[in-house]
Amino acid sequence: MYTPFDSYFGRDPFLSRDPLRITRNRLLTRVTAPTSEPITLAEAKLYLRIDNTHEDTLLTDLIVAVRMIAENWMRCSLISQSWKLAYDYGIPESIWLPMGPVSAISSVVIVNQDTTTQTIDPSTYWLNAAQNAMAMLGVLIGFQIQITYNTGYGTAAAIPRPIKQGMLTHLAAMYDSRGETGEMALPEQSVALYMPFREVRL
Repeated sequence: MYTPFDSYFGRDPFLSRDPLRITRNRLLTRVTAPTSEPITLAEAKLYLRIDNTHEDTLLTDLIVAVRMIAENWMRCSLISQSWKLAYDYGIPESIWLPMGPVSAISSVVIVNQDTTTQTIDPSTYWLNAAQNAMAMLGVLIGFQIQITYNTGYGTAAAIPRPIKQGMLTHLAAMYDSRGETGEMALPEQSVALYMPFREVRL
């Protein structure tokens, strides 16, 4: 339910008037993983000039690893997937949604302490113009709030070319250094290509 801060905080010792306190405890989990990769095996082999099938399994694994590293560094989703963001106690009128771009908010659900649930009317919340936050008509209070939303550019064809080029560059570096020990940094060229797409919170 929607409750003004002044009337609610007086009854719950776990909350304070600081809006940051109400959103401090959160859990982000991926609900649906991408069903494909931004780079195909054929594209990877063409870029690496490989014309045999001996290392197809290795290349397939490297493509997944490169995509996961790219998403983690840019703090975004590439191929379509879905995430669930859960908060304890409540959320303010605007909540940043990690791992965008966000294409749609699927549901907002209050989970009560007795595990019963209440689905919030979609007309009371919406996705902002930047596709990275959910805005609401008021503060939402509950034992746990769960926001499920869809993210990603869509298909591989919709992903910006610089991102795919950065992934291919990283893939080549990982392929060339296979079997070596020690930590390998993200190539500078990949960083430069990813930089314009990195999610930054102001």
